[in-house]
Amino acid sequence: MSKKEENATLVKNKPGESGIWWHEENPGPLKELPFINQFGSMKFSKVRMDENMRPHLNDGIEIHFIESGRYDWVIEDRSIELLPDDLSITAPWHWNGSPAGKMDMGQINWLIIKPREFTTKKPLNLGPWSKLSPDFQLQLGELIAAETGLVLKKAKTFKKYFTELRNELADQNEGYEIIVTNIIENLLIDLYRYLSDRKQKNDEDDHFISNLTNMVLEDLTKKWIVEDMASYFGMGKTKFTDEVKRLTGYPPNSFIINLKIDKAKELILNGKGLELSDIAYNCGFSSLQHFTTTFSHRTGITPGKYLNKHKGMKNMTG
Repeated sequence: MSKKEENATLVKNKPGESGIWWHEENPGPLKELPFINQFGSMKFSKVRMDENMRPHLNDGIEIHFIESGRYDWVIEDRSIELLPDDLSITAPWHWNGSPAGKMDMGQINWLIIKPREFTTKKPLNLGPWSKLSPDFQLQLGELIAAETGLVLKKAKTFKKYFTELRNELADQNEGYEIIVTNIIENLLIDLYRYLSDRKQKNDEDDHFISNLTNMVLEDLTKKWIVEDMASYFGMGKTKFTDEVKRLTGYPPNSFIINLKIDKAKELILNGKGLELSDIAYNCGFSSLQHFTTTFSHRTGITPGKYLNKHKGMKNMTG
């Protein structure tokens, strides 16, 4: 019997599923790789209920890669739809899994790396198996811990790592332990680069919206022209509109109206007796009627009722 045939007997698949899954109770080749808690690559041809897949904690960094199918997932209290080529990463303190304990039709891969240390108070320390520098590990841990679970959409570049891991662990050719270690380190390096680029892009996005917000708030009475704003940020009208909508959920003119309404709320509550007509003018509305109509449309309540409602709440708490 070949090594591959011998390994195939280590995993007993149920009807409607095929693949490999090694874990603490059935470690297989992971016996020689104690820093890997689990590795799985399973294909489901029918829906399967599995209590092991309900939201859970692992004492490791848990990474899932979807090859095919659609999986309803939760990370902490956040519902997520995992689609092909999506990669999810969770820290040891993040609850994650299928809320119904259901594995839909498709193929899912997962890897759980057990670090020597990694908690909300202790930085990532992978342990003696890794040659990655302590500074690199520290920064990678900070990137993973910065969000409540990470989902990288269309992260197809990571598929190769799970394919290589699956093959090496199944074949167990001479020196597979070294190759598997190298594959995981390469995966972590790619992950670090991906997350670093993502953070830089997020910072740039935050800076863009912050600058746009400050520019508009400096003069709410100005009639802002989309083409002029786009030119200020070195963009064409279409790209500028797409960027603002992508980052705020609203096209530029609607986003500006939201800023005017937010400022109006602030002045209604803290305007030291300003008349509603003055607030309307200060926030760039052409008339009190225009202000009232827009405010009601955006908040579901008129400016006057908004003021009275908060006065009543203040009296109750005072």
